[in-house]
Amino acid sequence: MTKNILEEGIKFFEDYTKKLVKTKDHYVAESLQLKLDHSLRVAKLSALLAQRLELDEPECELAEFIGLFHDLGRFVQFTEHQSFDDTKFGDHAAQSVSMLKEQTFFSVLTETEQQLVLFAIESHNKASVTSKDKQQMLFSQLLRDADKLDIWEICVSFLKRDGSFSLPSICYNLPHTPGISEAVIKSLAVGKPVVRKDVQSVNDFKLMLMGMVYDLNFKSSFQLVSEKQLIKKIYDTMPKRDDVIDAYRQIRLFIENKFVE
Repeated sequence: MTKNILEEGIKFFEDYTKKLVKTKDHYVAESLQLKLDHSLRVAKLSALLAQRLELDEPECELAEFIGLFHDLGRFVQFTEHQSFDDTKFGDHAAQSVSMLKEQTFFSVLTETEQQLVLFAIESHNKASVTSKDKQQMLFSQLLRDADKLDIWEICVSFLKRDGSFSLPSICYNLPHTPGISEAVIKSLAVGKPVVRKDVQSVNDFKLMLMGMVYDLNFKSSFQLVSEKQLIKKIYDTMPKRDDVIDAYRQIRLFIENKFVE
């Protein structure tokens, strides 16, 4: 990828999203601004992780490009439905791919680059990813890690003292009730990420956030999670039930073990 294409992509993204953010509806504007800022940060995080893997400059720029456009479909989704819930309002990753294909600057990429971009974006929100193509897996994993790192940062920043979120759209407008779904605890007990369909409350959502650790790919990602104490900050707002404590201890041990692999 050339720097010119990346710069053209950034210009399109900023022009497109800033128009939508100017809505008079404060709740919609705040939620869309959140996604705009998230996309820019994920782009930079993707490039940072690529640099730490010592990828060359065009590959780092491609990683940044992928990060920038991974949530493009979110803007249409939230503008139309005032929700980020894919289970109710469609797959935002598929929408992102569809929109990106229509852009002239995207067609300038090589066929190989286009396939890497589309695969990474379309798969970034899926429970798991498989491909025999090592490059596809690499760029998919870069995006998935960068996305998680910023999602944790965002969610922590909106956490209130009572354990709720100050911006309800972050947690799919789920109820802030005391219960925790058994299916969520079961997933964490066997070291697996929580499935979105099992998430029924804010507490479930926070456990899902914590369980995303099980899908991280790179040592640099684990280092960033540990340095910023992102999982601990979420755990600190959880009810201290035995099953929650056990889940946190298991996650913490999992992170620590990644430093010695």
